[in-house]
Amino acid sequence: MMSLAGSVVLATAVALAGPLPSAAPSGAERSQSTPDLGRQVLAAGDGWASADGGTTGGSSAAPANVHEVSTRDELAAAVAGNEPKIVYVKQGFNANTGPDGAAITCGDYATGGYSLEAYLAAFDPAHWTGPAAGPLEDARKASSAKQRERVRVNIGANTTIVGVGDVQLTGFTLNIDNVDNVIVRNLHLSDAYDCFPGWNGDTWKTEWDNLVVSGSTHVWLDHLTLDDGETADAIQPRYFGERFLRHDGLLDVVRQADLVTISWSRLSGHDKSMLWGNGDGATADRGKLRVTLHHNEFVDVGQRAPRVRFGQAHVYNNVYRVTDPAQYQYSWGAGVESSIIARNNTFELADGIPAAQIIRSFGGTGIDEAGTWVNGRKINVLDAYNAANPDSALSPAVSGTTGPHLRIEPAPAARERVGREAGSGQGS
Repeated sequence: MMSLAGSVVLATAVALAGPLPSAAPSGAERSQSTPDLGRQVLAAGDGWASADGGTTGGSSAAPANVHEVSTRDELAAAVAGNEPKIVYVKQGFNANTGPDGAAITCGDYATGGYSLEAYLAAFDPAHWTGPAAGPLEDARKASSAKQRERVRVNIGANTTIVGVGDVQLTGFTLNIDNVDNVIVRNLHLSDAYDCFPGWNGDTWKTEWDNLVVSGSTHVWLDHLTLDDGETADAIQPRYFGERFLRHDGLLDVVRQADLVTISWSRLSGHDKSMLWGNGDGATADRGKLRVTLHHNEFVDVGQRAPRVRFGQAHVYNNVYRVTDPAQYQYSWGAGVESSIIARNNTFELADGIPAAQIIRSFGGTGIDEAGTWVNGRKINVLDAYNAANPDSALSPAVSGTTGPHLRIEPAPAARERVGREAGSGQGS
């Protein structure tokens, strides 16, 4: 990791409505006319993260706190601490690597006598009932803890992380935990692969998300690509009659996190994508979990786009594309005390998926939805849901508000731009 001491552009508030300008290249002189993503701040009015003072990340970093990184350990060191800092990720790398750059395998993490073969033999429902327990389960947990030490990277407050070009980070959980003022932009986060799924008696449980916002405030996540890479759960084997899951969420917002904007990102090929609020009994989340989701593309995402408990979600100008009915459950999950306000979103659903399936109730009372287009037609999706689900009908009224937001485009116009411009590596 080395500090960049080149000239510094002034922080510029930019409302992204198209491809990203390039991040500052290695060793290059930055000019006043070339925007530097590391010095940009969230524009006024751009979603909940712009409220209550806004989100500036590390834009004010001194030259000594501007870093380039090209390894896992350099990244972990650069993002630590709470002083303003900018971190440019120069190239792709894998979390499951040692300090010497050598790959770390699942077998390398295994400890205490754990092996998958022994685990499957021990907890086969033919002779075992309930969740796994005992020495072999303890060994699985210890092995998982060893993997966590490498794959989970904790991001400090007042941080901006920017990918330079089209950069992929593989195997990571970027953990934004109980800090304030973080920006992450132009990164491809792929395959948060869990080496040690656990058996809970009726299904397999996994640990790692590509990105987690937990207890943090003022977070802007922009032009990201999130996926499972080459190890999607849909292609994993079945054990005990259940899919052997290797991934958890793509982007979760939990534990009283607040004031988050997620924009111009692409999420694909995953089951449970976005969980906002992780427990029906988490009443401390009341008044928190205010999240704006705009101009994002969801491609073959099975569910939770998002699923909300307690929070206030403003969901507008997003595009949802589903090609496989067998893998699709729903998109908008109305959970306990949730407030989802959805405007001018577009759905392209494969044959056999009705508009009523877009919404699912998980103890919620309402969803405020308007301007939704489904397969080229404007449809009142809430009416479709209520007609198909009279016993769990939802009201069009919610208790929350949209919060600040930029102009909401007509859905067809947003669809075209999102298809061209969402995700990492745009304009780089």
